[in-house]
Amino acid sequence: MRGESRISANTRLEIVTEGVLTRMLQSNPELPGVALVIFDEFHERNIHADFALALCIESQQALREDLKLLVMSATLDGLDFNKLLPNAPVLHSQGKAFDVDVVYRPLKSLQNHSTALAAQVSAVLMEVFAQHTQDILIFLPSVFDIHKTMDMIQAKLQENAAVYPLYANLSKEQQLSALYPNTEGKRKVILATNIAETSLTIDGIEVVIDSGLEKVSVFDLSRGVTQLTTQRISQASATQRAGRAGRLMPGTCYRLWAKEQHERLWAHSVPQILQSDIAQFMLEAAVWGSDIKQLVLLDYPSDAQVQQAHEKLQRQGLIDTHGKPTRLGREVHGLSGDIDLALMLIRSKALSAAHLSMACAAAALLETKDVLATSSSPELSMRMSFIQNAPQHPVWRQVKQWHQKLGVAQSSWPIHDLGLVLAFGFTQWIAQNKGDGRLLLANGKGAMLNQEAAQALASHPWCVVCHMQLTDVQSGSAMVRLCEPLGKADLNEHFAHVYTTRNELFWDEAKQRFSAAQNHYFASIKTKSVPMGVPEDDLLLPAWLGLLQDKINKFGASALALDERSEQLLLRLVLLSGFDSSTKDNAANDSDDLDDVQDKAQMLSEQCADWLIQSIEQWLIPALSGKTTWQQLTKLGFYQLMSQHLDYHQSKRLNEQLPEGLSIPTGRKASLRYENSGKVYLSVRMQELYGMREHPTLLGGKLPITIELLSPASRPLQTTQDISRFWSGSYRDIQKEMKGRYPRHFWPDDPAHAKATAATKKKM
Repeated sequence: MRGESRISANTRLEIVTEGVLTRMLQSNPELPGVALVIFDEFHERNIHADFALALCIESQQALREDLKLLVMSATLDGLDFNKLLPNAPVLHSQGKAFDVDVVYRPLKSLQNHSTALAAQVSAVLMEVFAQHTQDILIFLPSVFDIHKTMDMIQAKLQENAAVYPLYANLSKEQQLSALYPNTEGKRKVILATNIAETSLTIDGIEVVIDSGLEKVSVFDLSRGVTQLTTQRISQASATQRAGRAGRLMPGTCYRLWAKEQHERLWAHSVPQILQSDIAQFMLEAAVWGSDIKQLVLLDYPSDAQVQQAHEKLQRQGLIDTHGKPTRLGREVHGLSGDIDLALMLIRSKALSAAHLSMACAAAALLETKDVLATSSSPELSMRMSFIQNAPQHPVWRQVKQWHQKLGVAQSSWPIHDLGLVLAFGFTQWIAQNKGDGRLLLANGKGAMLNQEAAQALASHPWCVVCHMQLTDVQSGSAMVRLCEPLGKADLNEHFAHVYTTRNELFWDEAKQRFSAAQNHYFASIKTKSVPMGVPEDDLLLPAWLGLLQDKINKFGASALALDERSEQLLLRLVLLSGFDSSTKDNAANDSDDLDDVQDKAQMLSEQCADWLIQSIEQWLIPALSGKTTWQQLTKLGFYQLMSQHLDYHQSKRLNEQLPEGLSIPTGRKASLRYENSGKVYLSVRMQELYGMREHPTLLGGKLPITIELLSPASRPLQTTQDISRFWSGSYRDIQKEMKGRYPRHFWPDDPAHAKATAATKKKM
């Protein structure tokens, strides 16, 4: 039991939690007087078990070659222990177990989870109760589900059985009453959470009814909130639960899911280290003197978990920039509790002994189940007042333990400062009350108050949240469960280091302009904003860069609204760049690889956007000095700015390989039109190309120009990529039609050798 010790000089077997074992190792890594460390039920993959085993392995390798380690579980298959203990022998023991018949009884859809689950479990119980003679153990995911089901079955069972709950927060006496035989000789129906899965053997159990569900803690990295969520158990857990019915006699397990669904369950539960807040774990590792990646672990936390924990510890001043524990970090570690609560206790001590005494009570209340769980008010001060008037309440045991651990006497509590005391530990959850039940937290996230809480805190612009729960894991909506008002004067006096002032820009989409302001913040909460004039370039130009890159990413090159000549220049630049890359890639191949050029041309739009994003900082951003509106941006000469971005040799090569225009047989220079498809068009009247016998190409012959032949009225007649073939082929059909429609124009029989003209026959 927490806070109790039952050892003496005659102790041969000491049973401790993994957390206590970690403390023993941190205090003395050699574990003097210990010959063997046993890790039982290791398949549960408790984060503290993983860490304690890693420390034991390091101690064994560096300090205690004689130290023996034993890892045990009924379901270790599938865990790669060769990675941890490569030379360890594997022992198998069948033990004494009785046969357990497994019956699959799928639940119906749980639309209203709690009510539907309780009703269906109750129905199964009443159906099978008469088929068996001994006690029944029912596994349910939560305490709420247990009591909901108890309410339904007690009236139905009446005097035929005694119904007991079994979960961790019950008193020792209540737990023992569920474990021992009923004093009146009645059959027992025990409704339990995972506590009965592996930790306990209960005499008389013949039947297990397994809901197949469990509550697990999952840490939300973005909000820094640990959320209890209901999920399917693993196959290993299902095996453990079924085994409860075969400990002392043959039994039956009713699984409330389909057999085919069982095959799809995870083989093992997700290791806790992969879905937990690992800040405490990282602080432990820092005090041990090791990096997490250096420890011998079955699974390592993700980079995102490590980064989040590192930032939290550094923000709280518990580690330095190198990850080493600070003096405060070692002091927090020495309290061997939750980091936030430890900070609250340590910093409260600096105020007075009375504040520390109050912090001890607050820590005890936050570590245990809400003493006013039925109250809709979240104020912790109400809980403090409640226990003050209930001196026999079980929570006082933890309150006194904290007083004893910190060497402070119980005294009168300055309740008016409770918000300040809590803020010392939960600085990231100091919140500004936005009204209508909305809170903005110091970490930049939002949270909600219920209606009664919103009314109670309406006159308090600031509060500190000390417990909240995600009500919708998908959306991340968080409901405040416990909080306390906080005075602005306390913020100014004790959290001055959290305030910052920043000159900032924001883009006003409606006005299409940047506005500047000097913004004052408490962490991520904006407390004041003072408008500024035209900002300095060191603030303005990076803002323009970010805005333009974002718009180009979303809308492509069209986001800049380039004029036609600038668009053409951009297409030419990107097409030449793609051609040059292709030429380098195929340097060893002398063949004309037109396909590669065309493949690149198909992605021309994306490449234009990429080129803009990569080059815009050089050719456009400097020209935006002192400019704050989109209208000012559009008035810039984009073509000139882009051209100036090229040096002489680049410009010369571009004009040679992909010119703006092409000289045609009349002597006129006709414009070329570059398109996103990668094609290049020459649109001219047919008469102007008489005498052209070789088809024009670009990029050294790699890219044929698509000629769009026009009528004298400039209407399209034909397109071709082979002018010689056109003259000798389909030209004849066009000639016949055009002679009748445009008789004043020249339609020669041999256009390939005729003289080009832009005039009518009369003027030739």
